[in-house]
Amino acid sequence: MSSTILSTLRGLDDDNEKELKSYFDDIMSRAPADDHEYLGEIVNALIQISSKCIYIIDHPFFIRIRNTFINNLEKSVDNFTLSCRIGELFSQLTNHTNDKNIQLVREFFADSNLTECLITSITNLSSTSNDHLIGSIEHMIDAYHKFQDDRPAIQDDPILSTLIMPIVNFFKSNEYKNSFFQLSAKQDQLTSFQKLILVTCPTYIKSYWGQLQEEIFSAIAQVTLTRASEIFEHFLPSIDDWQEPVIWSIYSLILLCQRCGNEHLLPAYDLQHKKILHHVLNIVQGKELWDVANQDSTSDKRQYRVNQLFCYSTLYIYTTTFLPELRDKLKENNITPLLIRLTKAKYDKIQFHAYRTLAAVLTDNDIKQLANPAQITTVFITYMKKTLDVIVLRQRLENLLLSLKILIQHDQIRGEFARQMDGLPLLLRCATELQFEGTKIQLRSLNILMSLTFNNEIKVLLEKNSTFIQHLRTLATSSKSPELQKIVDGILWRLFPKYETTETKFQYDVMISYSHKDKDLCHQIHKALVANNFRVWIDLERMHGIMMQAMAEAIEQSRYILICMSDSYCVSPYCQAEAQYAFEKQRILIPLRVQMGYKPQGWLAFTISGRMYVDFIKLNFETAYAKLMSQFHQNPVDEKDVAPRLSQPNVKDAVVE
Repeated sequence: MSSTILSTLRGLDDDNEKELKSYFDDIMSRAPADDHEYLGEIVNALIQISSKCIYIIDHPFFIRIRNTFINNLEKSVDNFTLSCRIGELFSQLTNHTNDKNIQLVREFFADSNLTECLITSITNLSSTSNDHLIGSIEHMIDAYHKFQDDRPAIQDDPILSTLIMPIVNFFKSNEYKNSFFQLSAKQDQLTSFQKLILVTCPTYIKSYWGQLQEEIFSAIAQVTLTRASEIFEHFLPSIDDWQEPVIWSIYSLILLCQRCGNEHLLPAYDLQHKKILHHVLNIVQGKELWDVANQDSTSDKRQYRVNQLFCYSTLYIYTTTFLPELRDKLKENNITPLLIRLTKAKYDKIQFHAYRTLAAVLTDNDIKQLANPAQITTVFITYMKKTLDVIVLRQRLENLLLSLKILIQHDQIRGEFARQMDGLPLLLRCATELQFEGTKIQLRSLNILMSLTFNNEIKVLLEKNSTFIQHLRTLATSSKSPELQKIVDGILWRLFPKYETTETKFQYDVMISYSHKDKDLCHQIHKALVANNFRVWIDLERMHGIMMQAMAEAIEQSRYILICMSDSYCVSPYCQAEAQYAFEKQRILIPLRVQMGYKPQGWLAFTISGRMYVDFIKLNFETAYAKLMSQFHQNPVDEKDVAPRLSQPNVKDAVVE
């Protein structure tokens, strides 16, 4: 019978909804509601041609199928085979979800009877439950994941959102850890329960971006990050023997660890992430897996899983760079050669995540040693093109621009960006199009454009772009965002600088040029200088508006410029503008190290070349402050005016606890 139904359905026109509905009307009239054998035949046929049915999923016949699934699970029937096949059908149907049919699919699955049935079933489920019952639930959760993926508004549906926490609680149970440790490295297939708890549930959770995500991932982090290390320690010794089931389960776990690495959870669980990072680095260094990932075959399932493993492992490594302590650990471990190897992977997503990580850890010397730094620039431009016009990829575009903002500080990358001219129009679109107005995408693209003004070729192009300049001037007067006004002011000042005043007498003794991320120590230095009667210019409150002109005038009116060196300082285009302007005006620059272990590189190394710096990190504050006074003595500008401030500085009063 199923072959006849299948043949008839295949002959129907996919686009003729009326004809399809008429056929299902006929089936429904001939199929008694309690004839499960006949219903099973139809379901088996529909699984094979599911794409035809997605636009008529609201037909009464599919409602009947859904109700049959619910009744079977609620009544705990002896045979769950039909329920499992129905679950498989719904999983297949949701493969064809798109923007045109999403509301139809949402209405079908946002059925409170169905979600309540699933919640009750998963709450009572164990590894000893009926295999077809487990399969029924696994298929259905997979279906819910597919149509909600990358759709947070759908995830916040009041009925659909009730599923997430029961799935989280099931995942957090001891069944997860027990199932993992029962898994063998050489096992060639997951059991239905292992697939549900080790793969399907983690995939559903990691894809959740709804309003409850902070609560969800805080709950996940409490359990997952600790037991993840135990699992990695158990399986890593046999890494060369990992088959597809273990690889699939491991990367599903890594994905959850990555989602537990947001701005709140990464520092809160820094010790756990440090351990996990160590294990993940060992995974991506696995030679046998690397060979599998890059073999010529493209149809091997194990190779596909290995590529996913490397992709999500590299994504996790990138995520850890947002915590300075972990980023420093990567630098200390000399991760650059490993990342460069990953950039040569055949799978382009591995390359992308590797380059994003390189953006966070590379020094200028590292970039100079790369065989082809142009490839980095090409990858970022390529992914900008892929994400720019896709709404659901906005978060990815934001993160891409964040990485590029760091990377663009390196002169070699700026040069490549100037040569590969298809990148600049993309940035200008992000900065000026209405769809990005007021977003992080606009802010970050403008930050990148300001950094690119330090490349003369791009600076000239921007100066001649009258549309862009007019847009900036409009933003300068109409935007209510102080941060946006600051960026716009910075770009306009870089493109059309105003020259210094003719006043020759200095108004200030010292100007402190620093990144606000280092404000605690820099403000302490400021208070110490003021206590010793120095006239100090410092931006304490993060000025906006005409900030760049005020900065320029402060430099012109200051004897000494303190350059407070750190990673944050080096990657800030505002700080670079200050330091470069002070250098051009031949002011006396005194470098201060305000970050542990920081070594100046790139433009900053050039700017302070030949100058001794004062280390406010390695030395205690009193000793470092005394050395700063010594620097003033060694570089006098006007002995008569500045000498009284330098004689017998009141260090005790100057030190601020």
